[in-house]
Amino acid sequence: MAARDSSSGPFGPKQAERALAAWREHDAKSSLHPHDRDAIRSTDAARALVLELLTRPGAPRDLYNACARLGRLLGEAGASPSLVASTIDGAARALADVGATFDETRVPSARASAAEGYFAVAVETERLAARRTWEYPACAVRIAADTVAIAAGHPETDGEALADWCARVALGARKDGYKKAILGGSAAARSELGDALALVGITVTDRLETKGWLAFLKP
Repeated sequence: MAARDSSSGPFGPKQAERALAAWREHDAKSSLHPHDRDAIRSTDAARALVLELLTRPGAPRDLYNACARLGRLLGEAGASPSLVASTIDGAARALADVGATFDETRVPSARASAAEGYFAVAVETERLAARRTWEYPACAVRIAADTVAIAAGHPETDGEALADWCARVALGARKDGYKKAILGGSAAARSELGDALALVGITVTDRLETKGWLAFLKP
C-alpha cells in the first residue's frame, strides 16, 4: 500500500472521535474473550494518542512509544495476543474509514512496538511470579514449634536485592515467633540471611534438636 500524504490538514476532534469509535469496533471483531472487550474499553486515552500520532507527519519516535504504551496497557488488562497483534491494523483501517490521511509505511513498526510493549508485560509478570516463590513464607517450612527451615535461594545476583530479600524474610520469621532457623542454599545467600536473622534475634543452627525418646536415636 502506498504511503498517504498527510498534507491535507489537521486531524480534527470530530474526525478523531469517529476514528476512535471505528477502531474500537474493528478490535471488537477480533476479541476472543471478555478480557479483550474490557481492554478495548479501558484504553481509549492511549488509542486516541496513537491515532493522533499516526496522522502527524515527522519523527515517528513518539508514535512508536505510544504504541508500546498501548501494548503494555492491553497486557496489563489481560488482552489476548491476537488482539494486540491486530490492533494497529485496526487503527489504520479506522483512519481509512473516516478519510484521515496518514503514512502507512509506519504501520509495521507501530505494530511491532505494540507487540513489544505487550510482551514486556508478560515477561515482567513471569519474573514477578518466579520471585514470589522465594518470598516468605513460601520459602519456609515450620519444622518445630520454634524452628523454621528456610530455602535461601533467592535468584537475584544483585547484592542490594538479596539484602532486601533477607530483611523481608527475617522480619517475617520474627513475626511468626521463630527462635531458630536452619538454612539451605548457596553460601552467599545463607551468610546474608544468617546476618539478617541474627539482627532480629533468630539463631541459625545446622540441625533440629530432638526431645524425648527421639534423643536416643542420636549418633
